[in-house]
Amino acid sequence: MPADFHELQIAGIVQETHDTRSFIFSVPDSLREAFRYRSGQFLTFEVPFEGMQLRRSYSLSSAPETDAWPKVTVKRVDDGRISNWFNDTLHVGDRILVQPPEGRFVLRSNERDHGIVLFGGGSGITPVVSIMKSALRTTGRRLKLIYANRDERSIIFKDEIDLWLAEFPGRLEVVHHLDSASGFMSLADIREQIRGWEEAEFFVCGPTGYMDSVEEAFKASNIDPGRTKFERFISPIDPDRRDDSAQAVPEQSDGEIPATFNMVLEGQTLEVPYKKGLTLLESAIKAGHKPPSSCEDGYCGCCMALLKSGKVAMAAHDALEPSDIEQGWVLACQSRPASREPLEIDFDAEY
Repeated sequence: MPADFHELQIAGIVQETHDTRSFIFSVPDSLREAFRYRSGQFLTFEVPFEGMQLRRSYSLSSAPETDAWPKVTVKRVDDGRISNWFNDTLHVGDRILVQPPEGRFVLRSNERDHGIVLFGGGSGITPVVSIMKSALRTTGRRLKLIYANRDERSIIFKDEIDLWLAEFPGRLEVVHHLDSASGFMSLADIREQIRGWEEAEFFVCGPTGYMDSVEEAFKASNIDPGRTKFERFISPIDPDRRDDSAQAVPEQSDGEIPATFNMVLEGQTLEVPYKKGLTLLESAIKAGHKPPSSCEDGYCGCCMALLKSGKVAMAAHDALEPSDIEQGWVLACQSRPASREPLEIDFDAEY
């Protein structure tokens, strides 16, 4: 069961560019703890649209160390149902259903003084700028931001980034890339930007093609996949566009059905009964536990867990990179046991 939704009021709206707005939310004292967040995380919204209740997740562009209230930034998308609804419909004072923050696209706790390289493409800057602000304010680490946009008027947070650059000229380097002037970033362009930063911690968020190019450059530069994080948001399929026939999952054989599995959650190792056909997430919820979850369709990555032992089969894994899967990350909402061998997943593992 996903975390409960709460009604938050819009305290402010900022027109960032011609097609992008930021929405600032006031959080009452009674919900402060529930909405405590780390830079790089996201909020999930439930909104009314043509008789349906649709959900979308948007990254926080605020940082808890620098911004009084949580803020998300939403860019218009051609034929985008909810992104355009946000920009056209919401006003200061309106209230909207919001789920508490989730997400693993956050700074690791054991990086000491390693540098940080941030790749943002278009509106993919939102979690990246959040991480940048936190890192500058709370660490002494060097940072490099490579920010690609279609053209100059599309640069979100340009003035804010310039202010941070002026405050931390010795620690922050910013590279703007404009497709209108130089074309799309090439493999050679990206490799040149990461030269000398090979031991850094890398964060990437942006359009699919941009992220794929950065990932290829990482491979060509022999960057350790364990030092990279990708935030890849794919909107869930709305009920009126869902093809139920495509959702069919092969039936498990009796030899793939363990009686129980173990999961690590909030510092405890818990034994969870398993029943044929259920996902690991469904099993945990049925047993009375509350692992992190949101879309339950494999799109948001909220229910990521590290597979410590055993085998699973995932119906879908859109939110995971190939390198994530190689390292053992699974989506609990899409995973079913694929053997009788002891199975353990860890929700507490650091991504």
